[in-house]
Amino acid sequence: MAPSGYRVEVHTYQREQEPKGSRVDRRRELDSLRGLAAFAVVLYHTLAMNSQTFQAGIDLGPIASPIVHALAYTPLHIVWIGAESVMIFFVLSGYVLTKSALRIGFSWESYYPSRLVRLYMPTLGAILLTWLIYRFFDHTPSPLNHAALGGVPADYPGQAILLDATLLGGNSTQLGVLWSLQWEVVFSLMLPVYIMLARYHARVAGTLAALLCLAGWYFNVQAASYLPMFLVGTILAIHWDRIVSAFRFLGSIDPRSIISGAALTLLSITAITSYFVFGRWISEPWLSARVITIPVVVFGIALLLVVVQQWRPLRWLMTRKVFVALGTISFSLYLVHRPIVIAFAFYFHPGHRAALLGIGASVIIATIFYRVVEKPAHRLSRQIARSIRTRELNDAGGARLRTGEAMSDR
Repeated sequence: MAPSGYRVEVHTYQREQEPKGSRVDRRRELDSLRGLAAFAVVLYHTLAMNSQTFQAGIDLGPIASPIVHALAYTPLHIVWIGAESVMIFFVLSGYVLTKSALRIGFSWESYYPSRLVRLYMPTLGAILLTWLIYRFFDHTPSPLNHAALGGVPADYPGQAILLDATLLGGNSTQLGVLWSLQWEVVFSLMLPVYIMLARYHARVAGTLAALLCLAGWYFNVQAASYLPMFLVGTILAIHWDRIVSAFRFLGSIDPRSIISGAALTLLSITAITSYFVFGRWISEPWLSARVITIPVVVFGIALLLVVVQQWRPLRWLMTRKVFVALGTISFSLYLVHRPIVIAFAFYFHPGHRAALLGIGASVIIATIFYRVVEKPAHRLSRQIARSIRTRELNDAGGARLRTGEAMSDR
């Protein structure tokens, strides 16, 4: 389970892949957004583990370095944001899965098995990799690294592995990023309910989502804290045409569009980082800064999803190959980076060398993991979906044929 407050493991949100034939509908800028958020989380874990100064920035503590102070307490924190990336992934998941479900030819019968394969197969691969890392790297803290690594488990026993493999009964701390996948699974199973609420009761659902989210963060109830965030993405997807119409001015190339798009981008980033930008001054004894800023953060995420798809300069930037490539491995990067970063911190002791090598190794291993595990999982998922859809079409054709024969016999 994720601890209360900001010290929260980051979400391993997967990159959605559509069935063949729908590639024209893919939004590469959303892939890039996932990729950049994924890399931000890698930086978050790496910097927090290898630098007490950056850890102070996470804890809203005093920072002497002006550079780190700016990276911690201004919108620049977006570069290495942690918990807010979880929220970005949840809203994105709600948006993308709902868009997929609204397409002509979508099949619920094929959706469920293919979706679960996409989630569980890479997860099992990450569990195996984590077990191997524990086998070959000593995780015993020493006086040199106890402050940063004292809370890391020393081994990865079978009981913890089984707990992680379920994705529904909580998770161990050995592969802590899995805590959020349980909410991915729950949302994936409840997607029809989310779509019904967003389509027929959007205002009530939006209000309920906001209230539940606030209550969840106030009382530290994870289900109430995170599940409503998926609904935000679902509402965006259901009512996307109206949203596009309202932001149509961002699609032109003129001074008004340029200025408005830049201002909205800055507003969204400031909102997403509002806990760090304003948190030191707005916290109350009875109401934490995290609770106060949660609605602002979710608003910023929703706004960013709109601007990144509608404002041409940002959309152009986010469709550059380097960002799209990062988005391609984003799910793999989330799944594998934390045990790798921890292993390098144990081996070299926390510091600059462990941080740089941990980041580089995470990207390289994530790329290999994508090709060896995640991509085959996507391929298997698509094969399962195609097989079920083919069977459905054959059954429907057979039913029509039998109906026609029965009518001709009358």
